[in-house]
Amino acid sequence: MKQSTLGSCIRTLRMQNNLTQLQLAELLGVTDKAVSKWERDLSYPDIALFPKLADILGTTVDGLLRECKETCQPSKLLQAFEMSRDIRMPLHIILGCVEIIRNNHDDPEMLQKYLDGIKFSGEYMMSMFDRILNEKCCSGSRDGCCEGYSVSPENIEKYLQERITSGQVQAQSFSFTGKRILVADDIEINREIAAEILKQTGAAAEFAEDGQICLEKVESAPAGYYDLILMDVMMPNMDGLQATRRIRQLPDPVKAGIPIIAMTTSVSEKDRIAALAAGMDAFEEKPIFIDKLFETIGRFLHPEG
Repeated sequence: MKQSTLGSCIRTLRMQNNLTQLQLAELLGVTDKAVSKWERDLSYPDIALFPKLADILGTTVDGLLRECKETCQPSKLLQAFEMSRDIRMPLHIILGCVEIIRNNHDDPEMLQKYLDGIKFSGEYMMSMFDRILNEKCCSGSRDGCCEGYSVSPENIEKYLQERITSGQVQAQSFSFTGKRILVADDIEINREIAAEILKQTGAAAEFAEDGQICLEKVESAPAGYYDLILMDVMMPNMDGLQATRRIRQLPDPVKAGIPIIAMTTSVSEKDRIAALAAGMDAFEEKPIFIDKLFETIGRFLHPEG
């Protein structure tokens, strides 16, 4: 049986959603000729359109491309989408180190430590790109695409955790003195960066390695002990979405109502909608821009402005 293509997949889902080519084009902000070309496999959507296209058609990016094995191109597009999420992890570390350096440039020892962090993160990203470029696409694998470049958070942590040590950050325009923030993230280096950027705001940071531990900490602490949670979405054992739902169901209204801010490398509109639907109050993308994060935190810790 002939395997499906990306074009036939898009056409089938469009018709199932009772959309014309023109209607789909208007929702995506493209021309109906572009949609027509996609459905005839004469061209493929820009990778940036895939999350929105999947949302409109009622599927996921993975689901949209799952059966698209006839040509190399769809698989390469899926890899590009997945790679964009992998890149955000070391990029988050790089930008976190930059913020710390910017506020501590007069400390030579700290400057060197965080410059090393930037260097090693950049080298990790470069090695990932080198592996991609050196792979021969469409070289006989059944899927007709490159393999072997996957970068997991665990690999990044192993590569970096011994190279970045503690430091300080001055965030003089923000003050969260007396506030206690629970940071849920399974990657040690991310927790370390969070500790450093929160420390100079006066906030006390505590940490949970996954959603289950986060839930247990909230349950066991007195009501009002934590003022806010920074919650990673993708974690083992219990992810951030499930942890948030469980917290919102707690019988104590103070605990159930704690502000929860998502921090994630999954940045499509569907991810944002899922986070808010789970009960999260705000959504911050990784890499984190510190001023923007602090402004968001301030809305919940200092609602009076």
